[in-house]
Amino acid sequence: MSTPEKDTVWGVFKPLLKKYFLPRWYVIAVGIMAGLVAAAMAGFGLPFMTQYVFPIVFGTVEPPQYLSRFIELHVAPESRENAVLWLSAALIPLVMTIRGLATYFNTYILTRVGTEALLELRTDVFTRLQWLSFSFFDRRSRGDIMTVVIQYTQLAQQGLVAVMNELVIQPLTLISAGGYLVYAACSSNQNAILLGNLIISCACIPIVRAVGKRMTKQTGKMLKNMGIITTVVEETFSAQREVRAFNLESHRESLLRDCIRRFNSVLIRMTAWKQSVTPSVEFVAALALAYSLYRGCSSGLTLEQFSAIAFAFYFCYEPVKHLSNVYNQCQVMAVGIRGINEILHAVDETPEPATPAKMTMPVAGAVDFENVDFGYNEEKTVLRNVNVHVPAGQVVALVGPSGSGKTSFINLICRFYDVNRGCVRLDGVDVRQISREDRTRSIGLVSQFAALFNDTIYENIRAGRPSASREEVLAAARKARVDEFAESTPEGYERMLGESGSGLSGGQRQRISIARAFLKNAPVLILDEATSALDMKSEAAIQAELEELAKGHTTFVIAHRFSTIRMAQRILVFDDGCIIADGTHADLYETCSLYRNLYDEQVRQAEQERGTEV
Repeated sequence: MSTPEKDTVWGVFKPLLKKYFLPRWYVIAVGIMAGLVAAAMAGFGLPFMTQYVFPIVFGTVEPPQYLSRFIELHVAPESRENAVLWLSAALIPLVMTIRGLATYFNTYILTRVGTEALLELRTDVFTRLQWLSFSFFDRRSRGDIMTVVIQYTQLAQQGLVAVMNELVIQPLTLISAGGYLVYAACSSNQNAILLGNLIISCACIPIVRAVGKRMTKQTGKMLKNMGIITTVVEETFSAQREVRAFNLESHRESLLRDCIRRFNSVLIRMTAWKQSVTPSVEFVAALALAYSLYRGCSSGLTLEQFSAIAFAFYFCYEPVKHLSNVYNQCQVMAVGIRGINEILHAVDETPEPATPAKMTMPVAGAVDFENVDFGYNEEKTVLRNVNVHVPAGQVVALVGPSGSGKTSFINLICRFYDVNRGCVRLDGVDVRQISREDRTRSIGLVSQFAALFNDTIYENIRAGRPSASREEVLAAARKARVDEFAESTPEGYERMLGESGSGLSGGQRQRISIARAFLKNAPVLILDEATSALDMKSEAAIQAELEELAKGHTTFVIAHRFSTIRMAQRILVFDDGCIIADGTHADLYETCSLYRNLYDEQVRQAEQERGTEV
């Protein structure tokens, strides 16, 4: 439950500042000092020169005694006539140089701090996503997650860099310019000017607050629409075959155009509100300057005094414009950081145990389900009262109609999800008490669609065990017969694969996945419909590798084609979330009508496929 403080902009930024900026306080302090110098040179130095230095240069005011004394002591008599002019004029580039250098260091230091901090934040978001349970991804679309990782963090980075650049130097400039106004008003008895400008300046506050609220609302809509656009694009390009096969190009194009139109509409409204601040503040500044001109002339203010006050007004209202944008930027950035915090503070539904059980590695591979109930949500249970013991080294096939609970059974072994009731044990230890490192080291997976990365064949195989030597990687490749196609090209194992292994056949991609499992050599092996995406010829070619891979491992085989489970020593038959039969093929064909019907249907389909090929 959120507290009022956490819902404020400060409440959103406070944890961020504490974690990512407090460790860099000494660098930030240097940046602030540079900003202080730049602000003093601009807000106080330039108006001061206008009132006191320029009159000396133009001879309307006698130079102060200390300056005359300095000239008498250090300047030759023939050069004294122009000495005051040269010294006074030299102050202008001196002040501007100091201001420029201080501004440079302020901007560079604080921008670097902000960029480094946001790099850590983006990395933390990515890392957190990799460790969250699968149920988190079930509730969020891929487009939403991509938007958070890319757009939200980019929004936070851009906003924070802009804020860091302005948040120090602009307030300090405002303070120094305001300080000069107080000094000028007190020295010339023009308190009415100061008071009047203060009252007029207060008119900027409700304008800035109103725009900030609008910006916050529109930013939320903008990011939501960006997530929808990302989802549409990702879905379209990940399903190109289906889009073209069903002639959906125009439909997807129209859908994307509508999403972009809504996004642009929000973006235009944001721009309109954001740009409304500048003319509003400038109008207030013009009122203040007109009031000062009227009051100053009425009370006998000199040109030099008025010019200095006008300079100070400029350095007061210019920071107000920048600070109003900073305020609005903070409101926008807070929306992005709230979205990031949803991930950073998301509840991990499969948390790492506080005190992991000590496992003897490698594990033997015995798996037990004890009174297990499981559902992906509270409305529907997909596994009910499952009890099964699988000894180490046994090859078990999981058979049943689609949606009967086979994949859920496997997910619980891997602890992709946690049971609702009962427990799953590995070598007698509850998987919830086993560390992720020990658990993932103990389980190998070959799934229906080989997950290959945009890297070389060698690196894709080495992903099974990154610490493996080259000899071990090549040995695993030979066992999976990857060498048959890898060594047929000049690049060999250094051949780069496209996204998801594009450029390879389905069988070749699956062999790389099998080689990865050979390299990992985990005690528990899961073959999750490992050949269902292949034709019968490719399946027959890979079946030998799978049987070799399963030797000596506790193996679970999920397959719709019964030809792939012939190596199974035991078959579990699933129906509507329950294991309704357990035995060998011969026993189940005689005693289980569901299994017999499924098997006979597979035989008929196989005969039809062979007849079609002939």
